[in-house]
Amino acid sequence: MSTNDTKRINEIMEVRHRLLRATREFFYARNYLEVETAHLMATCPPDPHIDPLEVSVSGKGPFFLHTSPEMGLKKLLRSGHKRIFQICKVWRVEDHQEVHNTEFTMLEWYREGSCRDIMAETGGLIEYVSERLPVTENKKFTAPFMIYEMDRLFLDIMGFDPFPLDRNTLFAVLNGRGFLGIDDKDDWNSLFFKVFIQEIEQKLYNGRPYIIYGWPSSISTMAKKLDDRPNMVERFEVYIDGLEIANGYTELTNPEEQQKRFDEDNRERARMGKRLLPPDAAFLESLGMIEHACTGVSVGIDRLLMALLGRKRIDEVVVDRLII
Repeated sequence: MSTNDTKRINEIMEVRHRLLRATREFFYARNYLEVETAHLMATCPPDPHIDPLEVSVSGKGPFFLHTSPEMGLKKLLRSGHKRIFQICKVWRVEDHQEVHNTEFTMLEWYREGSCRDIMAETGGLIEYVSERLPVTENKKFTAPFMIYEMDRLFLDIMGFDPFPLDRNTLFAVLNGRGFLGIDDKDDWNSLFFKVFIQEIEQKLYNGRPYIIYGWPSSISTMAKKLDDRPNMVERFEVYIDGLEIANGYTELTNPEEQQKRFDEDNRERARMGKRLLPPDAAFLESLGMIEHACTGVSVGIDRLLMALLGRKRIDEVVVDRLII
């Protein structure tokens, strides 16, 4: 290993340490309890678009490495603690790319209150840690961040609101406008994201972090639906330099509704030829024992560090990738 390689590794070790320390300080000062949950699980949420790594133990299984600590953390909320957080490794079946890695570090936390409360807190966290790292553009990360509402973005940029439209109507609207890249195989979600990525997302970047609020219920299985827009959920995502850093939502705490949504996800997994993931009975039971309105958010620590340091590849902020 060259002297330059050693220097880079030491720099990343130091800056990751500072980020993790600042993150913990932020939550300790706000009366959060740091907790730990199991990484190895008997099952995982049956999200059709997120696949867990399967593990065999002494010939038994499959077991799964968790794709996020969400289910474990929500089980702990029944204890009565209203503010908890965890920093841990998670795993997803993803090819290694510029901004993806099979193993990555996640921060996830839950608190009492509304989605708007935790949106503000997420902005406060990003500002707090940016002030404690060697960031050249500190003012860029000063909260609050601009908040865009998804239905309004579509109306302002595309001239229509997709949420009341069924799949065929949405396809007809896009086809009538000569929108490129859609075909008869696309479902509603595919059509939605093609428009979002090609026409909307690229128009939002202005050099500052921003938040998009109000996402389709069809992609947010564990989020509470908006009272007046049943096709939307109280979910938000935070972007920095066009890169998704965090997503969070008001939590669905109705176990019967959650079971129905898991069933829908498993039907979609079956349609896609993927393994079905059985429900976690303890998780569903725990949801019914959460007595307060709560909200949660997850942050990709590696991506956040990329954004704060102005790096373009996840390799540049993960020590193991530098050593390899």
